[in-house]
Amino acid sequence: MNSPTGSELTEKIIEKAKTLGAAIAGVTSVESLKASPSHRIYPKIGMNLRVHWQDAQDHVKPEEVAWPTDAVSAVVIGVAHNADEPELDWWDGKGTPGNRILVRINKKLSEWIENTFSIKTYKLPYFVEKGGIFLKDAAVMAGLGCIGKNNLVITPGYGPRIRFRALLLDRKAEATGPLEFNPCEGCKQPCRKACPIKAFQNTIYSADALGQSRLPGINGTYDRLTCNVKMEKDIEEAVMAMPVGDEEQEQVRLAIDEFEEGVMVKPKDDKEPYYCVKYCRECELVCPVGKQVTG
Repeated sequence: MNSPTGSELTEKIIEKAKTLGAAIAGVTSVESLKASPSHRIYPKIGMNLRVHWQDAQDHVKPEEVAWPTDAVSAVVIGVAHNADEPELDWWDGKGTPGNRILVRINKKLSEWIENTFSIKTYKLPYFVEKGGIFLKDAAVMAGLGCIGKNNLVITPGYGPRIRFRALLLDRKAEATGPLEFNPCEGCKQPCRKACPIKAFQNTIYSADALGQSRLPGINGTYDRLTCNVKMEKDIEEAVMAMPVGDEEQEQVRLAIDEFEEGVMVKPKDDKEPYYCVKYCRECELVCPVGKQVTG
């Protein structure tokens, strides 16, 4: 089949993504993504969640996203993680059930695009350091939402209760964004007030320091180090709750550290996994935007 171009290709891809199970989908260009906020500041702040700024020694090469040389467009898909389905976000040793849904949809969409249009695709892993891209920026550039005061993507239909995955194409497809949408303007910020560790209390990043006006948490008041402390506490609580010995707990802890490369730990009778990490979602769940309003 001859490959459609521009808006027709975008329309067909989005339609197929939704038939495969995606709640929303959009398209942006790789060129636009390279200039998006997180991709620009990545070399400055890095991915080390124990420091605010990357070590800037002269002999250290700045971290960069590994873009395939022939990638032209990016397709972003989203799957809703509503408050009444918390298990979609529970980490069980191989990731989360919700992420596995996204991986499955992404894989089928990639195969369909390649087989139907003879377009080369790149299915991207979740982590940037493993070859992924910043999915929040990709979702915003694809017109699926905007970055909110809780530093999450706020979508019109689902608020921030949605997760994303992406794949790249070696063909140009018409972009569907960005979107003129800002539900945080005039909002009383229940998301920031709900944070149990006050990760939005102080200004961490400035426009002058980062060289751009679009900052984490909109105005630079999102402390990823403080947020990570809470995530690590969530992990320790899940591990310590396991009714096993120190050695098995340590195996789980190592698996969590490895995340997507981890080996699922099972009980001795080889039934379903018997532990999960329930990461904090307070700033997400209190957001009033979207179909599944909570609070």
